[in-house]
Amino acid sequence: MNDLIFALDIGTRSVVGVVCENSGNILKINEIKTCFHKQRSMVDGQIEDIKEVSRVVEMVKNELEKSLNIKLDKVCIAAAGRTLKTERILLEKESDSRVPISNDYVKAMETEALQLAQDVFSKDDSNDLFYCVGYSVLSYSLDGRSISKIEGHRGSKVSVEIIAAFLPHTVIEGLYSCMDNNGLEVCNLTLEPIAAMDLIIPKDLRLLNLALVDIGAGTSDIAISKDGSIVGYDMSTVAGDEITECLMKNYLVDFDTAEEIKSALSKCSDCVSITNILGITQDVSLKEVLESIKPAVYDLCADIAAKILNMNNDAPSAVFLAGGGSRTPFLREFLSELLNINESHIALTNKNGLRNVDISSLKDYGPELITPLGIAYSVILNKNYDFFSVTVNDKKIRLYGIRQMKVMDAILMSGFDPKKLIGFSGKSLRFLVNGKEYYYAGEFSTPSQIYVNSRTSTIETVIRPGDTIVVVPAKNGASPSVKISNIAQHYEKKGVVYFNSIKTELRPRYFVNNTEVDKNYMIGNSDSIEVVQPETIHNLYKLYNMDESIYKSFVNGNAADGDFELYDGCKIDLLKNEEETSQTELENITNETTESSITEEQEPFIKVTVNNRTVNLPRKKDNTPYIFADMLNYTDIDPSNPKGNIILLYNGKEASYLNNIFDNDEIIIKWDSE
Repeated sequence: MNDLIFALDIGTRSVVGVVCENSGNILKINEIKTCFHKQRSMVDGQIEDIKEVSRVVEMVKNELEKSLNIKLDKVCIAAAGRTLKTERILLEKESDSRVPISNDYVKAMETEALQLAQDVFSKDDSNDLFYCVGYSVLSYSLDGRSISKIEGHRGSKVSVEIIAAFLPHTVIEGLYSCMDNNGLEVCNLTLEPIAAMDLIIPKDLRLLNLALVDIGAGTSDIAISKDGSIVGYDMSTVAGDEITECLMKNYLVDFDTAEEIKSALSKCSDCVSITNILGITQDVSLKEVLESIKPAVYDLCADIAAKILNMNNDAPSAVFLAGGGSRTPFLREFLSELLNINESHIALTNKNGLRNVDISSLKDYGPELITPLGIAYSVILNKNYDFFSVTVNDKKIRLYGIRQMKVMDAILMSGFDPKKLIGFSGKSLRFLVNGKEYYYAGEFSTPSQIYVNSRTSTIETVIRPGDTIVVVPAKNGASPSVKISNIAQHYEKKGVVYFNSIKTELRPRYFVNNTEVDKNYMIGNSDSIEVVQPETIHNLYKLYNMDESIYKSFVNGNAADGDFELYDGCKIDLLKNEEETSQTELENITNETTESSITEEQEPFIKVTVNNRTVNLPRKKDNTPYIFADMLNYTDIDPSNPKGNIILLYNGKEASYLNNIFDNDEIIIKWDSE
């Protein structure tokens, strides 16, 4: 058996076994045997009755061994394309426009998209595991603009759209169980559409946009090639059995008789002899039979065409038809119409197109042999796919090697979060201070690190059985943290003034988006900061929320306007406008200023909070306290226009209008309807 290849095609209606050998990379056929299921043990390409399918496999194996006088112990099999689950995913991420997009970044995005696709099926069937058997990138975009190759470009938003195919774990396990029951070791596992593609459409032709349609009894498998790879798989539940059922209804015959009628349609005869279930025999013209199945054939073609157009977004350049149902009349005509392509671009695969297969020993060839021959041919192509184990971050996982496996495949199956493969730079910080823009760049991210058997690797590194993989997550860069105190020194004016005989430091106040804050405020992006520095008397009024129009200002006993520039040690006094400022009063002001203690640290204002807003109240000369009623001037409350009952709260407790107000008190005045 060392030089022989044993392949099994387990279909909905039959099991086909082929024994062949590699003769200079040409598949030479030695023997083919077919056995039919006696009951419905296969549903949509998935084994329902393992015992019954195992029995049919045993029959095929025994007949081949008897015919060739050999012992078969190794086998090549394929999972049906109709068991595949496909999903399209669009993933968009932010990118650091300062750094060119690397290949690792692109592949990490593709891996994350694959994870999202896998999650779709995991949510639908949480008890099953799904193996990624292939994916293709449909498009990239950068900052909303489509681009064919994104590596090396810079941008702030990157997106990738993929189509991915997954194979359920239960399908694989069912196939392996049937082989185990017959003492057969699986040496190669592929997919039926891939097997057919490998045989009919070689790699160089896959640069073209082609469709392969394998029409079986229960389902029609569809595969699409483009740009050198297989980009999509799908399955139609409309297939050859629909034509058979149409004949059963039209001519009142059983299933087997309808199958015989269907077979006769491909033969050159003028009429068909039909015996119905009532025992009545009649000769029906071939033309009449063909007309009777036209609607069913059209429905079959309509479903296939719709799925091709959905996967491909357009009509393909050509269509290859395979499988026993491909010989159904009107297929090419209807598909040509529905896909809007020339009928000459729709071809039924025949033995002349099999450049890599020697079928000289075959008595009969039909398109139903494409898949089993393709399964065998995959071995010649060195596609010895099977399960193997690797370790990812101390976790042992099993991979299905239907293609060349890479680190990204192992990551996907290990449960490692692909989001951690991509680090993000810290967000930059922009803000205004007194109209001047400040910019602080975010810290660059630290990329993820991948090691295969302790060697530095990438997400695209090819892996082999037993490999040990370590993935160190990427580290995000820090965003800048800037307090007002970090920039305050640029705006602070040193010194003191004597304000109403009280020593006052020339320290600024800080407002962020019109709200006062302290030096420890952490600046946010797009903040507008105003630093109010008491450089003039006008600044003092603004600083302490005073109405400049009701005061007169005096510096060292002399009247001064709001634009007077303060200097270290100057002495400022304020009088209300309604007060008559006599020469005697001015002298008193001067004397009080001169005689005041320069060590007095008492603030010239008391600070209170009115409806959560800080208000600075100038101390009265006689040091009498303010009362609660005075605070109405600092609200929008109009007692003459009531909007309900007024609520007065003093430090959290009920108050009256006559309550005295002191430093750091909290006042709430509001309507109960608010």
